[in-house]
Amino acid sequence: MPAYLSLLILILWSLCAQAEDNFAVDQADQDLEAIVAGIETLQANFYQEVRDEQGELIQESSGTIKVKKPGRFVWHYEKPEPQDIISDGKNLWFIDHDLQQVSVQPLTKALGSSPILLLTNYREMHQDFEIRMLGEAFGLQWRALVPRVQDTEFYRIEIGLKGNQVREMKLLDHFDQTTIIRFSRVLINHRIADKIFQFSADEGLDVIGTAIE
Repeated sequence: MPAYLSLLILILWSLCAQAEDNFAVDQADQDLEAIVAGIETLQANFYQEVRDEQGELIQESSGTIKVKKPGRFVWHYEKPEPQDIISDGKNLWFIDHDLQQVSVQPLTKALGSSPILLLTNYREMHQDFEIRMLGEAFGLQWRALVPRVQDTEFYRIEIGLKGNQVREMKLLDHFDQTTIIRFSRVLINHRIADKIFQFSADEGLDVIGTAIE
């Protein structure tokens, strides 16, 4: 799975994982799962940067995301170049506007058992993560999500909360790089039209793969 897709999956899941600050670990599992179950739609702006082990900036990007159960989302990069990742609930589309190229594959094949399935009610959170409470730093309440199976590129995810809103995430990978994502204008359970998650390739686009009906 491409690195940016793995990151997308983790972000979409973590934005929905909003909780109170002082749970014991077992209680945190239960409450996070209950909150995820209560979220039907989500919208947010994001700013993302990647830093190396010395803290030097090596990449930055920004854009928007929209999520709607079951299993639909749009991940739109505005900068540094326009790209879209769209799930219509059945297929996953990658659209590179500069290259005029689209690739598509069935959603279940693309995502397998990844945490995006938490948004589709197919998996429970504690199956994938150990949740650890980290306390307060930089004006935020922090917790860590540690994958129970270390076969992903990110071995630890730290989430910073302000009240009940996700404000920042840090994803630590096995190459000693840290991806930092800051969120703004987060909207939960606001109406999103179904047509936003529908995609059909225009003439002139090079399509790789076959969508399922």
